[in-house]
Parts: sequence; C-alpha cells; structure tokens
Amino acid sequence: MAVRGRHRRYQPNRINRASLTVTAGGAGMALPLIGTGVAHAADLDTWNKVAACESTSRWHVNTGNGFYGGLQFAQSTWEAYGGTRYAARADQATKDQQIAVAEKVLDGQGPGAWPVCSERAGLTRGGDDPDIQPASTTKQTPKKTPKTSVQDVQPQTTPQSRAGKAEMYTVVRGDTLSEIAESEQVKGGWRGLYAANRKAIGADPDLILPGQRLAVRGKAATITEPAPTTRSTPKKTSAEPKEEAATSSRSMVAPVSAATGTPYRKAGALWSKGYHTGVDFAVPTGTSVKAVGSGQVVSAGWEGSFGYQVVIRHADGRYTQYAHLSAISVRDGQSVGAGQRIGRSGSTGNSTGPHLHFEVRTGPGFGADVDPVAYLRAGGVRI
Repeated sequence: MAVRGRHRRYQPNRINRASLTVTAGGAGMALPLIGTGVAHAADLDTWNKVAACESTSRWHVNTGNGFYGGLQFAQSTWEAYGGTRYAARADQATKDQQIAVAEKVLDGQGPGAWPVCSERAGLTRGGDDPDIQPASTTKQTPKKTPKTSVQDVQPQTTPQSRAGKAEMYTVVRGDTLSEIAESEQVKGGWRGLYAANRKAIGADPDLILPGQRLAVRGKAATITEPAPTTRSTPKKTSAEPKEEAATSSRSMVAPVSAATGTPYRKAGALWSKGYHTGVDFAVPTGTSVKAVGSGQVVSAGWEGSFGYQVVIRHADGRYTQYAHLSAISVRDGQSVGAGQRIGRSGSTGNSTGPHLHFEVRTGPGFGADVDPVAYLRAGGVRI
C-alpha cells in the first residue's frame, strides 16, 4: 500500500524535536544541581538510539538550524554544561565527548531535554554508565578496531595495481557521487564518475554502497564525447538509467519517482493558508530526493512545520522547496545540477506520515506558491 502522508496545520509552538536549551532565570542561567548524591546516567546503546532519532546518527552534523552534533545540542547548552573543554561546538567534538556532555545535561535537566527522542529511545535517569573515553583535547587519535562491516570503511584513494592510470575511492556511509566527484576533482563531475563506474554501481546513480571501490582518476573516470563532425549514435545498453537519458534532453527531472498524493490547492483547515500550497509525493522515508533543475541552494535546514527542508533558486527566477526531509545532502550557497540528490524523504515537522512535500514559488519564502505540477510539465517532466 502506498504511503499517504499529509500535513497538519502549522503550529509554531509545537515541539517535535529535541530543544536542548538552557533556561534563564531572574538571577542567571539555570545550571545542573551539584552535590545531590544521585548519579544519573544512560548506557551507550540508549545514547545511540537518541542520536539515531535526533540526527540519523550523524554525530558531526551542522545543518544550520541552530542545533549541533548527533544529539542536537543548542550552543548555549553545550557551553553551560562544559562542552567547550572539548570543542567550540558539539558537531566539532567526538561522539564520546558529546555523550559525556549529554550525561551532564541528563543529570541537570532530565530526559525532557530531548522531549520526543527520549521517549522513543527509552532514555531515563538511573541507567548504566556509558562506556566512553572523552579526551580533554579537541583532537584525539581514534582507536583502531577491526573492520567488521562495510560501514566501518574509511575514505581512501589508492593506486590501482601496477597500471598507475587510475586511482580508486572506497565509498563510505553518507557518500554521494556528486560529493566524491567534487572532492576528488573528477573530470565530468558526478556524471563522469558514474559513467566510469556504471558496471559497479548499477542502474541507479543515487544508490552507492559502503565498501564499493570507484575509479576516480585516469581514462576510466572521464566521459568520452563524440567529435563535432561525427554523427554516430551511441549504443544503447540495458544498464543505462532512463533518468540520465531524460536529463540530457529535458531541462527538468521529477524530484522523486512516485505518483502524486495530496494535490496543489486542495482546500481544508489542515493548512494555514486554507489550502495545500504544494504537491505531495507518497514515498517512504529514505527515498532519494533530487533537485528538479540546476540552481543554487538558498536554504538547507530546519524550518518549523516543514521540518528539514531545502529551497533552491533556479535560473528562471523560480524557487523550489523540498520539505519533511529525514536527511539533507547540501548546504546553503551550494550550486546543484538537475537530478542531483539533495536529501532523503522523511516525516519531520508537522507531518502525519513519510512523504515529500514539493513547492514552486516566485520567492524564497512561504506564501509565494504557484502550481508545481504545471511547472514540472512545462520543463518536460511527465507526471
């Protein structure tokens, strides 16, 4: 059965993620009580569950929403509970250091510092002490552990046997072809990288797996372009994705490969403007979300009832919004291409289920919406 998610009415004061703030009183900032004689702790497994809920286990995340690290600390909380002894912000500290500070927050504020995720993770006072080793310095040498799975692989670029004409990159968790192509300066960008490694990656360029080894240097990592005077037709292969062919002949692509759900301008009291300002695509959490056209990211982070969102400005002056995301793959000011992955779908913010909320606007903010389906169809997208 297809997932049919839709929005709840915008509620500015609704708390649906961890706030982790330190409250201020008349005389000053409220800090944890010292000398109570009662130890409050949670084991490592519980903290991992909280981080999975708060940030999808991204311990060094900084989306620009004012919350940092795997446990989404507010800066004031990080400073008040001694986090600056490790790093200036939580996202710059190690996992163990973040948990050490979180233990102090738990002792001072209780599980309510993470109002939603504490319940989901079973976070309570009085658990076992976590097995962590925070260091007082800002940088520590990670412990060497045996590689038990592909998720433990570290990024690396190594020469390929004795040929010397290509170098290999090992994919790690969270990588995308566009990020690898940019960091390794691959000729032809992500398309060149994909063309050189299509056999290893498969039909979906968005689906790369930790542990895969990709050629990033030499002839194997470039796109062969026909000479201007040559009119030969390239051979069609079954492994070539339909999306790539569509991108070369159209100016736009669909944000996800799915049917539409709640349509644009559907009336109802669920929405603050009295109608639905975008169109929903019924997709499960984790589905790759792509930029419908080339442009520049003007906003990437938390935006109230929309949850985690990305807003892109395109060359035609229109803005596209992708909301309720579970993960964001781009940052403010970044240039993106049509079909480039910008995040993954989810159900953050005021949402009753996983889906992608997609809007087209004449300006960057809420309230300047136009028909998103008509916009995509005008760009050659079949919906």
